[in-house]
Amino acid sequence: MQGIKQLLETKLNGLNIKLFEYDIHNEQSFSELKEYLVNKVRSSKVHKMDDYDLNYFGSRNLNPEFIKKFNERVARVCIPKKATLPQFDVRRERVTEWMAQYLLELEYGCTFYDEADKRMNLKTVEIDKHTDGIDVPGVRIDGDTIRFVICEVKASEDRNIPCSSAVSLQDDIQKAIENRDNRTSREILEYMHGIRDVDLQDEVLKNIIGFLATLIAGEKGELVDNIIFFPALIRNNNTIVANKSVDDYKDFVVHGVGSENIENVILSFQKSFCDFSNDIYKEAIGVE
Repeated sequence: MQGIKQLLETKLNGLNIKLFEYDIHNEQSFSELKEYLVNKVRSSKVHKMDDYDLNYFGSRNLNPEFIKKFNERVARVCIPKKATLPQFDVRRERVTEWMAQYLLELEYGCTFYDEADKRMNLKTVEIDKHTDGIDVPGVRIDGDTIRFVICEVKASEDRNIPCSSAVSLQDDIQKAIENRDNRTSREILEYMHGIRDVDLQDEVLKNIIGFLATLIAGEKGELVDNIIFFPALIRNNNTIVANKSVDDYKDFVVHGVGSENIENVILSFQKSFCDFSNDIYKEAIGVE
């Protein structure tokens, strides 16, 4: 993809690290990213107004003016709040996690299904809640080999390198590796439940579900060996690109996983995450 440039591939602490830059000045590719993100928001169940059609409820009050008023009110109810503090902003969270997913699709050949995406299947009462569990789960199929994808995402505009988010990212990945409190097994089970409705050839779907079932039933070592972990930092810091710095990961150490099963990623994106996320929501659902 022309707009995502790989600037560096190296190793730190025995782990692979790749540094990417998203070229926000490349108009075509930047438009493709925004279109991808806007479609994600629009396709989320909570923003699909057709699902709230009064005809479904058998209402007899079908006065056009009332329906218009009802639809306008529903649209407002389904708008996630803006947050003053970035760490509490669910718009920022969802958009940056989809940005990481977009990178993994393009650069690593990972596959993500909307049916198994918790953000795509939000309920109205969850509109202002942060999404539980692992940030970006998916699958990666390479010939006859299937791996489950676990991507944890932190977006940081910290001026410091390493950024403060690197510590919590490391902890999230370690919890996933250790399957702490069945964190990973539950995520796989939830994913299996979601992809039942995916429109795939029967054989492909059967292979994926069989693979995931084996992971849940297998031993801890088998679980880790069949997962690829992506700790992903999305960074708005000019120094990173200028110096081709990957020092956000200089103290990043995890245990219990082979180096071939983990790929640390930094994606430089030199725009305000909150402003960008609000712009995406505005374009997707027409409101601030």
